[in-house]
Amino acid sequence: MDNEKLNEYIKNNERINFRLAENEKILRSAGYAPPCFNFTVEKSKRIHIPAGYIRTSEEFCNKYHLYDLVESYNTRKNISYALQLSDYYNFIVNRFNIWGSIEIMLYKQAFINVISIIEALILESSNRMNQLCKQCQNISKCKNNICKKDRDNMKRAADKLFGLGILDINEVEKNRLVELYDFRNKIHIRLNDQNEFLDCKYNRKLYNEAIELLQKVDDCLWRNAVPLYSKCIGYESK
Repeated sequence: MDNEKLNEYIKNNERINFRLAENEKILRSAGYAPPCFNFTVEKSKRIHIPAGYIRTSEEFCNKYHLYDLVESYNTRKNISYALQLSDYYNFIVNRFNIWGSIEIMLYKQAFINVISIIEALILESSNRMNQLCKQCQNISKCKNNICKKDRDNMKRAADKLFGLGILDINEVEKNRLVELYDFRNKIHIRLNDQNEFLDCKYNRKLYNEAIELLQKVDDCLWRNAVPLYSKCIGYESK
């Protein structure tokens, strides 16, 4: 961005900051005490996220091959809605000056959302590849069979798909994916004995890493798993 546009952009931010502060002063002068005793207008008169920033469900279905990867309409839609939420988080962290513990907790929620999407895609593909295998008489002795324990757990499923060459990322990336999944699972406030603010585990770098892994996993599954939805993956081992 050239200096002229950058300066214009920054001046607009200053105007927005001023107007937002003015609105809070208006509320307090009217007797409100946000956020405890708050006031809001009807949705159409609230501040709007600019049109086009949050991509549509249809755009995400196409970008992440959800029509090919996911069989259930509802599951497909739910994944696309979670991807829309990732756009919302992206808007907040890139347009607002958020700091301290709130910034870290926001990145935590954004990270959890992305890992949950990866988990959904991996388990969906594992289960769909197994549909034909269930009809095979040799399923109990087939080394390629993705058993129920594998299909019910993302870590096991990722290891299985990696071993079959379907998840064709390198081993370092696969191990990191499993590690990030473990991060996602350690979200219970009471059971976490670390100070998440001081630990600073959840940040922009981790979030961006999760997004990159999502894109790689999605591409692997689309290229390598989808063709096996209609083909028994244990055929050569019979």
